[in-house]
Amino acid sequence: MTLHDLYTDAAMHADDLTSIDDYSAATLRALAERIAASTEVEHMIYRESELDEVWRLLDADVAAAARNGLNDAQLQRLLSLRELVIEAHDLVGNDSDTRGACERLARAIALV
Repeated sequence: MTLHDLYTDAAMHADDLTSIDDYSAATLRALAERIAASTEVEHMIYRESELDEVWRLLDADVAAAARNGLNDAQLQRLLSLRELVIEAHDLVGNDSDTRGACERLARAIALV
């Protein structure tokens, strides 16, 4: 599959709201591809909703990690991931800054 094929596939799915089940590298990468292909206000609303779900999953894991005494490095990684997702959400929602949002998700992927 070429880069053009990936972009075309993501563009076709920019009109769809995608279910988010985890915050794996594959999930974040697919979300970044949809963000990059998003151009309409409706697309941005969908991407915000998807990022909300990633945040919700991370927030639950942060709370569980704090309760269960996860070591500081692992907890900090989860906190950093959550912060990058919040930043991506705000960039998409407030500014339609897809490039900035994708950059934040690329940094998040490196932490997963």
